[in-house]
Amino acid sequence: MSFEKIPWAIKVRAFFVSSGGFLLDGYDLSVISFASTIIAKEFSLTSAELGLLVSSSLIGMIPGSIIFGYLADKIGRKRLMGFDLLFFLVFGILTAISNSFTSLFLSRLFLGFGIGGDYPISSTIMSEFSPSLSRGKYLVGSVSMYWIGTAISALFTLLFLPTGEYFWRYVFLVGAIISLPIVLLRIKLIESPRWLVAVGKEKGEKELQVKGATSFTDIFKGRLLLVTFFVTSVWFLFDVASYGIGLYYPYLLEHFAFPSKYEVVLGTLAISVGAIIGYIIAINVVDPLGRRPTLITGLSVMSVLLYLGSLTHISGSILVPYFMTFVAFEQWAGAVTLFYPTELYPTSVRASGQGFATAISRIGGVLGTFYFPILEHHLGFTNVLMLFGSLSLLADIISIVLAKETSRKPLEETSISV
Repeated sequence: MSFEKIPWAIKVRAFFVSSGGFLLDGYDLSVISFASTIIAKEFSLTSAELGLLVSSSLIGMIPGSIIFGYLADKIGRKRLMGFDLLFFLVFGILTAISNSFTSLFLSRLFLGFGIGGDYPISSTIMSEFSPSLSRGKYLVGSVSMYWIGTAISALFTLLFLPTGEYFWRYVFLVGAIISLPIVLLRIKLIESPRWLVAVGKEKGEKELQVKGATSFTDIFKGRLLLVTFFVTSVWFLFDVASYGIGLYYPYLLEHFAFPSKYEVVLGTLAISVGAIIGYIIAINVVDPLGRRPTLITGLSVMSVLLYLGSLTHISGSILVPYFMTFVAFEQWAGAVTLFYPTELYPTSVRASGQGFATAISRIGGVLGTFYFPILEHHLGFTNVLMLFGSLSLLADIISIVLAKETSRKPLEETSISV
C-alpha cells in the first residue's frame, strides 16, 4: 500500500475534520478568558477558584488525552472521530446554563475531557494522511485553527457584549452549536491506512509501522523512553508559559492597558491576528527550514521577549504589539511540540504516545494557568514574565540537545524503534 498516494479529496477532508477539534479548543479556552472577570464577580470567586475555573478544561484534557489516545491505537482512529466532540456539544450547553461555580467547573472539566481526547486522534490522523514532503504544512495548518477559533470567539464576544453580564452564556452556546457540523463531517472519514496495516487488516510492511512497540508501556522502554522524555518535557515547559500567559491576555490588557471591555476584546483579537500571522509564516518554513530550527527559533524568541518584558516592566497599550510578536513566534514552537510525537512514535503506539505527551503538557498548562493569578498577585507581572522566560529557555536547551529532524521524511523513517 502506498501511503503517499492517498487521494487528494481524502487528505482535504482529513485536514478539515481534524482541524475542527483545534478550532473548538481555541474557541472554548478563549471564551473563558474573555468572561473570567465577569464570572468571578457573578459567582464571587476567590483567586484560587478563578484559577481552577480557567484551568478546568485543561484538567479534563489530562485523562481524556490518555484514554482516547490508548483507544485510538487499539480500536482505530475513525471509530472515535466525532464521539470525542460530543462532549463539547453536551457540556458546552451545560456550561452555558450553569448557575454555580461547581456546575460550571464540572461542565468545563468534562468538556475538556472530550477536547483532550481529540488531540491524539486528530493530530495522529492528520500526520498519517499527510504526504511526507509537505506533512509539516498540513500539521501546522491544522494546529493554526486553534487561533481561528480564538478569533471567532472574540467576534462572538463582541456581538453578545451588549446583552449584558450574561453574554458569556450565549457565546458558550454558540460554541456547542458549531461543534455539531464537525461531528457530522467526521462520520464519513475513512480509517487510517497505516493503522490498518499495523493491526494486520490491510497488506503492507507491518513491521515498519510497529517497530517492536505493541503496547502503551513500550513508550517508556528502550529508545522510545528518550523520545517520551523529549516530547513531554519540552511540551510541558512550553505549556506552563504558553497557557500561563495566554489564557490571561484579556485579564492583563484590562489591568495593565485598557479600561474598556471593548478595547480589551479588540486587543485580544489583535493578538489572535498576530498568532495567525505567525502560523502563516510557520506553514511556509516548517518543511524547507525543518522542525528542529523552527522549534528552537520559536523557543529562543519566546525566552528573549519574556526576559525583555520583565526587565523593561512593560505595560500600557504597547502590550498589544508585544503580545502579538510573542504569540507569532510562540506558534512556531507550539505547533512543532504538538505534532512532534506523531512523527517520532511508530504507528502502533502513535496515538498513545501523543495522548500521553498531551496529558503531561496539560499538567504544565494547568500549573501555569492556576498559579499565574496567584504568582502575579504576590510577585508582580514582570517577575512572572522572568519565571516563564526561564522555563522557555530550559525547553530551548533540551530541544537543542535532543530534537531530531523529521522534515520531508516518511513516518516509517522518522519513527523510532523500541
